[in-house]
Amino acid sequence: MKNVKKLTGLFLAALCASGTAWSSERQGTLEFYTGRYSITEPLFKTVYQEGGAIQGLVLSSSLIFNVDFYLELKAVYKKGELTYSKEPTTLVLAPVSLGLRYVLPLGIVQPYAGAGVDFLLFFENNPIGSYFNYVRGYHGQGGVYIRFAKGFPVLLNFKAKFTKATFQINDRAIELGGPEYGASLVLAF
Repeated sequence: MKNVKKLTGLFLAALCASGTAWSSERQGTLEFYTGRYSITEPLFKTVYQEGGAIQGLVLSSSLIFNVDFYLELKAVYKKGELTYSKEPTTLVLAPVSLGLRYVLPLGIVQPYAGAGVDFLLFFENNPIGSYFNYVRGYHGQGGVYIRFAKGFPVLLNFKAKFTKATFQINDRAIELGGPEYGASLVLAF
């Protein structure tokens, strides 16, 4: 609960700072994201197919000196079958990411790199039972914004990201993080 209050405070501070951002062109973005997410845990690869579609929204706000605060809200839905009984099972993974990134404004091409924290909410449902929990982690990412024309508020974003988030079940560590890559349609304001 203490961490949630800190993150809420950080988010509100970023929103307040965004009104006085130094960037003259772009104050923030709303991104409609789609991509692929792979959980690196070998146990998941035996139950679920490797890789999976991930979709969501990304919100960013320019802070100062081309540094952006961003919030990512995404979801992964996977179907699989239990190892021994072959009964159906489903997994819903909802990563929530907060971070900072530096955007290098080169004109039409704007590369960026950043890092932040993650909260991965997950729900697994099968005949054995249902399980809901979350795990904290961290990530690094890099990508590039492509502008169509100066002053035109629609951009494309291509990015790669790696998340590290380990969940403990009894004495076993299960890795829910992994590589992610995708693209988004961006509305800049």
